[in-house]
Amino acid sequence: MATNPGYFIRETLSSFRRNWVMSVVAVSIIYISLLLVGAFFITSSVLNNVMTSFESKVSIQVFIKDGAANSSLQTLQSDIQRMPNVKSVTYVSKAEALARFKQQTKNEPELVNQLKGNPLPASLEVALVDPRQVQTVVNLIVKDPNLANVVKTPSDPLANDIKYGQGVVQNLFAATSVVRIFALAFLILLLVVSLVLIGNTIRLAIYARRREIGIMRLVGASNWFIRTPFLLEGVLQALIGSILALLTLFAAQAIIDPWVQNNLRFFPLGVSGATVAQLAGLLIFAGIVIGLLGSGSAVRRYLKV
Repeated sequence: MATNPGYFIRETLSSFRRNWVMSVVAVSIIYISLLLVGAFFITSSVLNNVMTSFESKVSIQVFIKDGAANSSLQTLQSDIQRMPNVKSVTYVSKAEALARFKQQTKNEPELVNQLKGNPLPASLEVALVDPRQVQTVVNLIVKDPNLANVVKTPSDPLANDIKYGQGVVQNLFAATSVVRIFALAFLILLLVVSLVLIGNTIRLAIYARRREIGIMRLVGASNWFIRTPFLLEGVLQALIGSILALLTLFAAQAIIDPWVQNNLRFFPLGVSGATVAQLAGLLIFAGIVIGLLGSGSAVRRYLKV
């Protein structure tokens, strides 16, 4: 029997056409399963971006009392800058604080009009490398001996002088951790269920051709000679299903993205190019693995003596 690659490719394509009903069923199952996996992968990625965006907004504000000595303020700023996990320390003057307040309340000018002078304090804004370590940095700031020279209530600075969303940040980090774990677990579960479902579909397709395999055994064909076209056919079915799933997801993204950018600009709901590349690699790799495992395990059963 011929063993050149061209023979296997022709036999694979011919078998795909002859058994087109089962091939369409297998491709459809693969398409639907990988479409669900891909959709949840994108959803998880977007959700992670949103959570990361919320976490990145966690910072520490140290409010400075009016009349604080510049030397004490600069010393405190230098001390905080040297602390572990501190990315940057920015001084915000009273004038800058008022300008920010006016910008934030530009749609409610009556609030600004009611102000007498500038009651807003100057502050130090502390950005963090890892927002999850915010409490550790706050504890270090409270222990700094220079803090007492620049805040109004040195006996209890956490009451009014240091703000970092106490209580809220802990709930935020707890919620984001739970969401990430749930998303990862559900994605793995969905992928496993898809693999089992698709593998069974391919096995059913090959079961319908068990007599064909038996005849090839009778005429002396080797196991690999028999197995190769079925393996290639399984890979072909899985690749078609994965490519169709990718095209559907890309089409949906092209429709949904413009609407999101126009209506939900304040949320980071975009999908990056890296995420798209990861998704394409995941679905195509999953398709190849599914095709090989599903067809390989099914053929092996009928090759046993």
